[in-house]
Amino acid sequence: MNYEMLNDMLIQNVPELKQAYLKELEWWDGEQPGAHNIFGDVLNPYLIERLDQMDDEKVLKRIFNFLESMALSEDEKVKEVLTCTVLERLGDDTKILERAEAFMGENTKKLSQDVEKGLGRL
Repeated sequence: MNYEMLNDMLIQNVPELKQAYLKELEWWDGEQPGAHNIFGDVLNPYLIERLDQMDDEKVLKRIFNFLESMALSEDEKVKEVLTCTVLERLGDDTKILERAEAFMGENTKKLSQDVEKGLGRL
């Protein structure tokens, strides 16, 4: 997994985001947004809503499996998207973070704890 393919891999792994992704691309008017933008503006709201409503565990498991593969990536930019854009946002709400932790793989959970410690929230 590498940073340049991250947006495409997100949509492949979470096809439920395709319409929101295409709508986001329209806003960029032909420019190619970076992964931080797509994960922040497309994945995060969807993921937080799923965790808030706890209405589709299959989708949550699939998303967190993808996030775990990001945590295992050798590309540091991929890990930065995971930690700075996704995990930091999940930690903004303790209820959401607690629910997310139930789905996190070992590596994602470790990175999340590192983020929370770094921000002084743990």
